[in-house]
Amino acid sequence: MPDQSYYVHLESLNHFVRELENQIHAMSKPDDSLLTLGDHPLLFGEFGEAGSLADAHRAAVAEMRGLLDQVKGAITFAQDVTTTVADGYEQADQTVAGDLNTSGYDGGSGVIGGVTGAVDGLLTGVGSLLTGGQASPGGTNG
Repeated sequence: MPDQSYYVHLESLNHFVRELENQIHAMSKPDDSLLTLGDHPLLFGEFGEAGSLADAHRAAVAEMRGLLDQVKGAITFAQDVTTTVADGYEQADQTVAGDLNTSGYDGGSGVIGGVTGAVDGLLTGVGSLLTGGQASPGGTNG
């Protein structure tokens, strides 16, 4: 029978969340520059092509800001999901460790109930994030 266990390296998930935070921070720099571009009047001159160029410039800046906002939103969503998953697995580890320590693991259902409750909590939190609700990371003891 093949090994059906899984392995989650929590530190890798936490590192991934930190990298996403770095990406969000890096996104704010171009956004700040775009804000500055939009705040200053363009002095191209008083002729038709200059006016058209200024309009096109403002539209491009607005579009770029919109795209940056979408990217930051996607990164924030990935960060929230990753944090919820990491918190859920950490809670599951703590629940299993606690159940193993208190029950002296005798093969009974106490450990399995705790694991099931922790995994249910993890899945509920991820499902809530995916449907746009508030996540409640961690599991429940069963």
